[in-house]
Amino acid sequence: MYQLQNDHLAVTVSAKGAQLCGLYSYATEMQYLWQPGHETWPHSSMLLFPNPGRIAHGRTVIGNKIYPANMHGFVNDMVFTMKEHSESKLLLELQDNEETRRYYPYAFRLQVEFVLEADTLIQNFRVINEDDKPLYYCLGAHPGFYCPLVLGEVAEDYSLVFDRPQQLNLLELEENTRLLTGKKLPYLNGETQIPLHDHFFDNGPMLFDGMEAGTVTLQSAVSGRFVELGIAGFPDLCLWGVPTRMSLIAIEPWIGTSDRVDTDHIWEHKPGIQTVSRGASNIHTLTFRVG
Repeated sequence: MYQLQNDHLAVTVSAKGAQLCGLYSYATEMQYLWQPGHETWPHSSMLLFPNPGRIAHGRTVIGNKIYPANMHGFVNDMVFTMKEHSESKLLLELQDNEETRRYYPYAFRLQVEFVLEADTLIQNFRVINEDDKPLYYCLGAHPGFYCPLVLGEVAEDYSLVFDRPQQLNLLELEENTRLLTGKKLPYLNGETQIPLHDHFFDNGPMLFDGMEAGTVTLQSAVSGRFVELGIAGFPDLCLWGVPTRMSLIAIEPWIGTSDRVDTDHIWEHKPGIQTVSRGASNIHTLTFRVG
């Protein structure tokens, strides 16, 4: 475990999976990130690479060869190497190795950087191609937050609030497999808010595309407590939580989505696939503010 802190925030990060494990505000004296220890969910956050979401039949095709593939990728169980650590900055790195090449036949480095700047935590994801061919990937984050944030409040006191009007589509998922059917259902048509309630996740996770937002905020109308995520550049969003009575909500910015039911399994054809040319790198950034 690594610690970062300043006058505003205390942050905890695990080398395993480069997982954000704690986000504590000194001003409110509150922990905002879900803490495992209850059977509900054994994580606080997860890094989803090289694929967020479901993989059809547990396999994918890269370079005409079949590789095993897992939901949400493989890096969450891998230990990252610490490259830099100070009171306000941490840089972790995963280098390709024999284990990664079982799933993903590329020479790469994946860096995850955490930086504290005043009341904001910045998380940078850097995908570096060290192969002699283009590298293809998708990427997502899976942070979970207490909801309600304040004991005594209820889920109906909360909304997800975007910083600008959205044209969001709810992607229909096949029952049981949770693969994309290809059907899109209009969900937000110029609105900025998604009201929450206890039964919000009774039908399972919700996956959206078409997101064009700078921030999305989990906001209480009663206490005013909030979690703001800076999500610019992430076009897809997955929301996940428990049914019947909300206790947490995972707000997951994704680049790329689950497989479609009619997928041809070819990696380069995945929805939302990204490319890094030889010797180059791509950077994706999330930010966190709480109050």
